[in-house]
Amino acid sequence: MSHSLWPTDAQIARWSQFSATPPPLGEGEDRLKAHKAAYEEAFERPALPPFVPLWYPEYRLELGQTNLGRALKELEEVPSFRSYAQSRRPGETLYEPLHRWSVTHRAEFWAYVLFRRLQVPFQNPPTRLLSFPTGDITQPVWLEGARGNINDLLFRAAESATALVYGREEGPVERWSYAALRQEVQRVAGAFLAQGLKPGDRIALCLPLRPEAVFLYLGAIYAGLSAVTIPDSLSGEEIAARLRIARPKRLFIQDGLYREGRFLPLYERVQPYDLPPTYVLAGRGSIQTRLRNNAFPWSAFLQSEQVCSEPIYGPPDREIGVLFSSGTTATPKAIPWTYLTALKAITDAHFFHDVQPSDVLTWPTNLGWMMGPWLLFAGLAHGATVALYEGAPTGAGFCQFVAQQRVTILGVVPSLVRRWIESQAWQGADWSAIRLFSSTGEASNPWHMWALMAKAGYKPIIEYCGGTEIGGGYITSTLLHPNAPSQFSAPALGLDFVLLDESGQPAEEGEIFLIGPSIGLSQKLLNADHTQVYYEGTPALQAGWVGATHEPIASVLEGCTVRLRRHGDFLRRLPTGYWVSGGRADDAMNLGGIKIASVEIERVVAQVPGVGEAAAVAVPPPEGGPEQLVVYVVPQAEAPTDPSYWKPLLAQVIRERLSPLFHLHAVVVVPELPRTASNKIMRRLLRRAYLERQQTG
Repeated sequence: MSHSLWPTDAQIARWSQFSATPPPLGEGEDRLKAHKAAYEEAFERPALPPFVPLWYPEYRLELGQTNLGRALKELEEVPSFRSYAQSRRPGETLYEPLHRWSVTHRAEFWAYVLFRRLQVPFQNPPTRLLSFPTGDITQPVWLEGARGNINDLLFRAAESATALVYGREEGPVERWSYAALRQEVQRVAGAFLAQGLKPGDRIALCLPLRPEAVFLYLGAIYAGLSAVTIPDSLSGEEIAARLRIARPKRLFIQDGLYREGRFLPLYERVQPYDLPPTYVLAGRGSIQTRLRNNAFPWSAFLQSEQVCSEPIYGPPDREIGVLFSSGTTATPKAIPWTYLTALKAITDAHFFHDVQPSDVLTWPTNLGWMMGPWLLFAGLAHGATVALYEGAPTGAGFCQFVAQQRVTILGVVPSLVRRWIESQAWQGADWSAIRLFSSTGEASNPWHMWALMAKAGYKPIIEYCGGTEIGGGYITSTLLHPNAPSQFSAPALGLDFVLLDESGQPAEEGEIFLIGPSIGLSQKLLNADHTQVYYEGTPALQAGWVGATHEPIASVLEGCTVRLRRHGDFLRRLPTGYWVSGGRADDAMNLGGIKIASVEIERVVAQVPGVGEAAAVAVPPPEGGPEQLVVYVVPQAEAPTDPSYWKPLLAQVIRERLSPLFHLHAVVVVPELPRTASNKIMRRLLRRAYLERQQTG
């Protein structure tokens, strides 16, 4: 890192003295007033983003007590790593040589992680860790000959330790020990087998993240099944579309959701569609809706007394779940998760989120989004406590739940942080037990992230970006690096990437392309050609290109042609060496932490009477942070041209047909849409035009 851009030791010491006992946050526009003044005094520069780090490990952390610190101590014995550590470059932490070693010695790195650091149990250990039978880097074979079940890794804690804590907007907090959780998982697995389901069959879950959802998810994997998980925030049409793709043998769904005292029907959304045999769980008390002929109450599923006492084992690439992710088409991609995917999630939790047995983790998420399964794997594999909350995470109830349960690792979506700040829902909630945050799902606003750090007494925020098709992250923050709001400090271990500009050349700002292989990277899709989606048309690797920590890419693997993998995110590297997110580089977008394709929004908007054509784009707000949805509309002849007429109509159809979490920021009415010679909409031009319009007022 450039010494001219980084604070001096004296400046860091002044700031660290202030942040050790910071004054409470104010309200409104002045909430950070005292903190900004201290920043400017300590660092002798204006308080403007991108900010210098506000948390420094040498002042706030005992490195040897972290998982990364322990790993570095162990790796001193490994000659191949030691040579990288000894050649550390000026200004680097020990993480950079660790990353270079992990991507140039991938098999050795993963062997260390799985067998020494995590001590992953297998029924049959692998005979070979990594091979390329076809010589294709996109189709590696990991852990050849191994057989296992991820549940063996999740139930190694003391039986009396607390596995789950469950709270909701109304009612007492409930707890499950690891022994009690295992019994529920075995009971559910037995019920699946009693119904004649066989290894490889799929079941579907459309539930909030409540204890029964955990029992079903882990119970399905225990029995050798695959759990298809669908977000409960989607419309009936979108849920049905995912069921048609995955074709599960059973569906488990809740009658409705309770949010801030209101009942929001869920089962009724899917009643008009063809469903597999369905089991309905009550949100509160008894079921609040009439069941169809092939629908049954949850109690009917548990009538069997059969218990599956031993997990069903299988190869590492056996499907354990299916999640859906949008790309640039209207059809969601169905992405199988395997034992390998779970291992990637656990590895990231271990090294970057530093999960310990004493931790209490919570994420406002759902099993239909990748951070739901990630949370279960991350917490339980480390013997920690997973805290679940059913209700609106935007309200004071959730904020008090975090305080009362002494949550130590809190996962957030940036738009949720904005809501807490605007509503002051976190006012009065003591978050001093939190030792780190994790921010995922969308680009974050640096002012909001500063306020979040300050709320817990200046604790670091692990900015963490990846995807469902990765099983975790490709870029992250670490506890070895100083922590700056809304900035990534390092590439994830075992995986590399390059940034390419529009001409396909390496740049400090551009679209990200991944360099595999890595445990966790998807290798197939249920409803699309995996190679076409991720590799077709990607730039060819050129001699001399280097990865994220400046190691030549050509040295990654012997005997294989390196193929760059499309991901779609846009990043900018700062002069300090850190990175900031620029949202999506393709025609997908993140809205409230949910990735969706432009064409999915355009499809439902086009059905509104009077709409001739439509184009949906996501634009960053001027101050940075989560993307905002803007819809361009070409009205039909005689239709209104006033944007105020269109905005409530389009907002309603987007909420009803896609998700109530999608907020329509603006509607722009235009006479025509810009198109290429092949008639494709040029959404990049629309984004640029809207940003220029914002700048000129």
